[in-house]
Amino acid sequence: MATAQQLETQRLGVTEPLIQDFAAATPQAITRPSAGPEVSSLEGVNPEAASSSFASVNAATPGAATSDTTDTAGVDSAAFDSSSSSVTLAPDPGANPKPKKRTPESEIAVEGMYSYGNWQIFAAGYHEQLYTAGFEYDRHSWGKFIGAQMDYAADLAPLVLLRQPAILNEYGIDRSKPGDTVLLHGLAFSPIGLRMEWRHDKAFKPYFTVLGGAIGFNKKALSPDASYYDFTLHESIGFYLRMTQRVDMRFGLFGDFHFSNAYITNYNPGLDVMNSQLAVSYHFGG
Repeated sequence: MATAQQLETQRLGVTEPLIQDFAAATPQAITRPSAGPEVSSLEGVNPEAASSSFASVNAATPGAATSDTTDTAGVDSAAFDSSSSSVTLAPDPGANPKPKKRTPESEIAVEGMYSYGNWQIFAAGYHEQLYTAGFEYDRHSWGKFIGAQMDYAADLAPLVLLRQPAILNEYGIDRSKPGDTVLLHGLAFSPIGLRMEWRHDKAFKPYFTVLGGAIGFNKKALSPDASYYDFTLHESIGFYLRMTQRVDMRFGLFGDFHFSNAYITNYNPGLDVMNSQLAVSYHFGG
């Protein structure tokens, strides 16, 4: 037993007189198991005596004894700050995430139009009917004006039907028998347009649309001496009804569809038809 204590004393670098002083100060302080050097119990230890004894041991043998647990209470804060200031931390990629890019609010509609009457405002045609089916694209582009959201609009109608009298003179005047008509097929495209939409975030949204473009037929329209191609200008007034968050129904209550060839030939009969529209629109972006 004495030999084991002597070896332990030599390992820790503590002199025997200091150990005796520590044992005299705390006669029942520490119970050391024979199996190893670790302390198994500290019950009954006098805190003041133990701290004074450990202080004397540390003063006598500075740096000799080490512990598995490092106490940072006595570390010089200035030294710590100076050493830590040289450490460079990598930036956190999630600290400042890039803002998500938003696409402009847009919609595309599948629409159909039918005419129910004629008037002679800018053209002389009177006995013709016009029917179209296609797509309309609207995109929020120009802010607001008089309370309406200003949107760019474009229209493509791959199906156009024009019913006109079978016999027309060069000025577009009907010379055929009643009920004697022919059907012309065509295509219309209006890339220049504007839509004004009020109450944009509501379920009921009035609108006004004006579109300009061109229309073409498989035969000369409105006159045997006119043209296959004409310029168009059409307007529509109506409202949207919200069906779901993304889908609206559009009702075009009243519209005017005009086309004529602007005298690219010697005769320019032209046509103005009153019409209504029905469409289903899908919203995306925003």
